Amino acid sequence: MSDSQENSIIQPAAFSRADAPAKKPLFAPSPVKIALLAIFLVLASAVLFMFNARAVRFDFNPASDTIEIINGLPTYQLGERYLMLKGNYDITAALEGYYPFSANLTISSDPDQEFRFDLRKLPGIVEIVVVDADGEISNAEVFIDQELQGTTPITLGQVPAGSRDLFVDHPRYLPYQREIMVKGMVKFQLEQVTLSPAWADVSISSMPAGANILIDDQIVGVTPGVVEIIAGERTLKLKHPGYKIFESELEIIAQQDQTISEIVLIKSDGKIDIVSQPNGANITISGQYHGQTPLAISLSPSSDYELIATKAGYKSVKRRLTVEPEQDQSLRLTLKPVVGLIKLTVAPPGASLYVDDSFFGNPNQILELTARSHDLRIELPGYATYQTRVIPQPGLSQQLNIVMQTEEEARVSAIPQEVQTSLGNILRFIIPEQFQMGARRREPGRRSNEIEKEVELTKAYYLAEKEISNQNYKVFDPGHDSGLLGRALLSDPDRPVVNISWEQAVRFCNWLSKQDGLPNAYQQQNGIWRLKDPATTGYRLPTEAEWAWAARYANGHTTTRFPWGDKMPPTPGSGNFADESAANMVPYSIAGYNDNFRGPAPSGTYLPNLLGIFDLAGNVSEWIGDYYSVTLSKETLVDPTGPDNGDYYVIRGSNYTHGRFSELRWTFRDYGSAPRPDVGFRIARYVE
Repeated sequence: MSDSQENSIIQPAAFSRADAPAKKPLFAPSPVKIALLAIFLVLASAVLFMFNARAVRFDFNPASDTIEIINGLPTYQLGERYLMLKGNYDITAALEGYYPFSANLTISSDPDQEFRFDLRKLPGIVEIVVVDADGEISNAEVFIDQELQGTTPITLGQVPAGSRDLFVDHPRYLPYQREIMVKGMVKFQLEQVTLSPAWADVSISSMPAGANILIDDQIVGVTPGVVEIIAGERTLKLKHPGYKIFESELEIIAQQDQTISEIVLIKSDGKIDIVSQPNGANITISGQYHGQTPLAISLSPSSDYELIATKAGYKSVKRRLTVEPEQDQSLRLTLKPVVGLIKLTVAPPGASLYVDDSFFGNPNQILELTARSHDLRIELPGYATYQTRVIPQPGLSQQLNIVMQTEEEARVSAIPQEVQTSLGNILRFIIPEQFQMGARRREPGRRSNEIEKEVELTKAYYLAEKEISNQNYKVFDPGHDSGLLGRALLSDPDRPVVNISWEQAVRFCNWLSKQDGLPNAYQQQNGIWRLKDPATTGYRLPTEAEWAWAARYANGHTTTRFPWGDKMPPTPGSGNFADESAANMVPYSIAGYNDNFRGPAPSGTYLPNLLGIFDLAGNVSEWIGDYYSVTLSKETLVDPTGPDNGDYYVIRGSNYTHGRFSELRWTFRDYGSAPRPDVGFRIARYVE
């Protein structure tokens, strides 16, 4: 080592630590990576949604314009179906002309689900225009479904869609009724109603002229004149100073004009001239008998006379009389006969009828005779003359079923007109004929099960005049209780038994047959009750054809739409229907009608028909022996008893819960098999 190297001084040099290499981060964000991550999450969510979603289809009738799911989990529409997760959803739908629809749905775990909904039409706008031959009529009352809507002219803006009963009433016109089809959907429709006048023009003249014409004590004109008089029984008076007051009864028929012969007024002389139709009426005034009409009586002035006119076979007439000084009055009285109805059915045809020795023609008719003794005589060549005496009873129809006696038919002539059960039920003898059962296609209110059929009944039968009562039925089944309907008590002893099945009615018939020593009408085959073949004379339910003949054809072959006639509403006392007292118990009641019973009435409360049968309309509907069917037959059905099998049985007749136009018609049909609070029964049996 050199000296220079040894002498060198080592100097420290500056030092700094080297930087360690930087670590790379686990995830370095970048736009590409974020996009890929988002796509992954979307796909994963879609896969998860598809895996858990259920296919749901909404079926609206009719098809809606829009469907919205406004609340719930996310959904996806795929064609006609929606992919939806389990859970609750709110759905709305809309269609022009229909009420908005909304519902809360719960989607279950089923893979395929379908929901069906019916959209309800909005009400319609109906303008009712009422006219007659001279133009539009104002102030006519308009009823929709028996509810008063107002008076014409009228436009109803909220009429529910569908079939509606339209009834129009005006005091000067005949009532009008029909069913209309309301389109709804806020659509306008015009319904024109043409009313027929309920009056007649009556020409009245007097000698001398200038007399005031009074109808029912209202001045309507001066003689000579033509006055309009509303149909019905009216009292005509003519008043002229210095002359007797002329009074007469008029029978006015709508649209049948009439001219009254010139009336000669008699000057006042302090007398009362009394004539009557018919003549021979006994006149008593204030308790003193004055003789028979025609009659002229002088009376002292007074305002307190009571006149009574009587004649055998006629209703008495009462009048209050006022006699002024030197005033003459002319009084014309019309005595109405007190009559009863006698229905004659005579076999074989071709006979001649004589009443009190007067020829009356064909004996197969309904006789309206005064309430006194009458001799009937029926003659037919080759047969013995039939003679009998009848006394018609006011308000009570009688039927005489007469079989002209020959050697071959001597047995038939001994058939009693009625028989009685051990329970006291009376059954009336009925001879049927060929008739039409059901309703024509175009008849208002007709239902599809009222198929018109030609029927011929060849077997005479007995039919109970009243429905079986609770008292009758409890002898057979002491534990039975007909129960209640609303506030109407159904179990009173004199009310018709209800809440019994068809089979219970059949068992009652067999029980009563045994009690009365008759053969059973029914037997059980494979657990099903059937009529025995050949038929027996035991008690049974009537066939539908037997019921229809006794109900609708009691007056002969001239039929009516309703038990009381051809028009609504029922006349007072027609029967026990859904009257105003039942308005809170049944869906439909008859406005303005009151039968005094909320529930069933005692059997026989109302008048019977001409066959002597009560309550074939109203009170309770009745079980029929036939299985229910709606089959069409082009051939005449002879003694039909219904089909051999079925699930239900026929029910006929309206009842105390019925208030609708269709239900109150004779041809209305119902069916069932289980007990009902509005269905009872009556019994029948064959004669032989």
